[in-house]
Amino acid sequence: MVLHGDIDDIKFRNDENGYTILTLDFKGEPVVCVGTFPPVTEGECIEVTGSFIMHPRFGKQFKVDSVSTKTPDSEDGVIRFLGSGVIKGVGPKTALGIVASFGVDALKVIEFSPQKLSEIKGISAKKAMEIGAEYGKLKAMRSAVMYLQSVGLGLQLAFRVFKEYGEATEALVRTNPYRMIEDVDGVGFLTADKIAVKSGIAKDSSFRIAAGVIHALKEASDKNGNTYLPEGEAAMLAAQLLGLSLDYIEEEIEQLILARRLRVVKLSEGETKRGLMLTKLYRAEKSSATRLAQMITFSNAVEQDADSILNEFEKHEKFLLHPIQRQAATSAVNSGVSVITGGPGTGKTTIVKSILRVFDAWGISTMLLAPTGRAAKRLSESTGEAASTIHRALLSNQNCETFSVQAVIVDEVSMIDVYLFQNLLDALRPETRLILVGDKDQLPSVGAGNVLSDILSSGLLKVTSLEQVYRQDEESDIVLNAHRINRGEMPDLSLKSGSDFFFVHGAYPEEIAEKTIGLISQRLPAYLNCHSSKIQVLCPMKMGAAGTIRLNERLAELLNPKENKAEIVTEYHRFRVGDKVMHIANNYDLTWTRANGKFEESGEGVFNGDAGTVWNIDTKTGEIYVLFEDGRKAIYTPDLRSQLILSYAITIHKSQGSEFDAIILPIVSGSPMMMTRNLLYTAITRAKKLAVIVGEKNTVRRMVENNFVQKRYSYLKQFLIEAEVKSGNLYGG
Repeated sequence: MVLHGDIDDIKFRNDENGYTILTLDFKGEPVVCVGTFPPVTEGECIEVTGSFIMHPRFGKQFKVDSVSTKTPDSEDGVIRFLGSGVIKGVGPKTALGIVASFGVDALKVIEFSPQKLSEIKGISAKKAMEIGAEYGKLKAMRSAVMYLQSVGLGLQLAFRVFKEYGEATEALVRTNPYRMIEDVDGVGFLTADKIAVKSGIAKDSSFRIAAGVIHALKEASDKNGNTYLPEGEAAMLAAQLLGLSLDYIEEEIEQLILARRLRVVKLSEGETKRGLMLTKLYRAEKSSATRLAQMITFSNAVEQDADSILNEFEKHEKFLLHPIQRQAATSAVNSGVSVITGGPGTGKTTIVKSILRVFDAWGISTMLLAPTGRAAKRLSESTGEAASTIHRALLSNQNCETFSVQAVIVDEVSMIDVYLFQNLLDALRPETRLILVGDKDQLPSVGAGNVLSDILSSGLLKVTSLEQVYRQDEESDIVLNAHRINRGEMPDLSLKSGSDFFFVHGAYPEEIAEKTIGLISQRLPAYLNCHSSKIQVLCPMKMGAAGTIRLNERLAELLNPKENKAEIVTEYHRFRVGDKVMHIANNYDLTWTRANGKFEESGEGVFNGDAGTVWNIDTKTGEIYVLFEDGRKAIYTPDLRSQLILSYAITIHKSQGSEFDAIILPIVSGSPMMMTRNLLYTAITRAKKLAVIVGEKNTVRRMVENNFVQKRYSYLKQFLIEAEVKSGNLYGG
């Protein structure tokens, strides 16, 4: 449907991405239009395409798919246009003066003869040329956005493309639309390919083939965590995508290698088979290996004696360290880089606390880090020391080359992808001591790479593997069953009084969902004497009756009923004041505030996995106000709401690095590639006080027996070995 008319009122606009709510005068009737718009002004004539929708609160609205603007054709229209502030340096008074001098031709003068503006009192020659330049930028942007819409890009994406390429947008996209794949988030191969077809670019164009190869490698990284692919596998995937023979693909691969857009790695000694890596991933893994090697070689050659300090630690804590724990602490404080790995209850936290005591006695400044907000909070609570997310620490330190501390301890290392690892290592000095702590049997990172696994398998770093359960609550059935699962043994599902691990039978998805809802809303809060918000549902999958999407809908209505609370319905969710929510993207620009005594601090950056509660909703602007668990407050404008999800139920992958008082795990039969042992193990180890599995015993058994781990191609291990060869034996023996 097409509407056209003058803009009566702009109710809301986000200049960063163009999201706008405005009222259009369409044949004398006001129509509320919502969507992404190029810069527009009140009084301007526009044409919009889209469709009417019924908003549950605001009623009938026109959802805009595309926008075209028209030059004002009356003096009043030109005055309103220029006086709106859309052109930098021109306000209402200046607009009146320009139109008084040049009438309806004012915009032509600004575009083609801006020097004439200096004839007007108050406008210097310099300002006249600046006004002309600003108007030129505006026209170029509008032209580019309209062109991008004409070739199939949505307004929001078109806006992003223009921000990347500026006035050169149309020329660049017409010549090679595939370059957008690498330059602009949200543009994939299929989108670029459609534009290429409309632009008449040949199917066997080198632009297209190169984009297909890079797309295949990027997909392998984004979806499966691979940092490289064997050349034959990459070529085959690209050939299938492009509908071309391998000859075309292989020829273009060589050109990409020559242009250093792809890097080659050797797959095994003496073989001619090659692996292909995107340059960005190659640099991330190789840089990480080089930095680790430097840090190892910079460590002190002579070990310091920590025994007396550890003895004092034992007296203070009133228990004795196991010899392996003492060895781990001694090795860590005397190494450039060391790793401590083990499952729940094996003493990782105790070792970290003892290391902190040693470093404090030696006067060594230390920083505690973790990949997610919840993991950082847990690390802080368990050690009694301040801890931060890696992202936040990097942001806080962005004006300095490196961290000023002498030692860094990183928890939950299994979650760290190679990009984050590279950024962390780049922020450390070569002499900084780095201690990596994690559970090698947890799920791998969501992002690319196999950081912890590669480091362990390289054999080049000092590693302490903790197998025995030392924790004082070693009789915990959560801990015992987690270790059983990890060994491939069935957990004890028998009903035992006083246990912290229970099994509830459910035969089919709908029954499993009903029992899960009953547990979180009634039985477990009474059993634990806690609020339902302290209980977390963890699901293997998003879809289905017992998946996160449907359970979130039901739990939100049950646990946070309407009761006159403000709410808003988005394309995917219904948010209400009081809802549990989670942020699901790394947004380095989202601003936040936090009360700090009498003062209020502010900063930027909200990251994947940050959890909180909706504390306010502005139904007029569509803004959602979120209070995070660490006290930060952030405002989500309509364009950012897609970065929020309800979190009464979350996927097990999203729970990594977190710990909850109680978890409920509804499990249904699913793909063997999904329903695996380490998925079950990861879920159980998130529980602190109580874990409940809802489902069938046979489903649990199949998961325990299914030790499938999807193959990840990563090269950090080999780069580490190469770095060791170049520098000689890293430990001098």
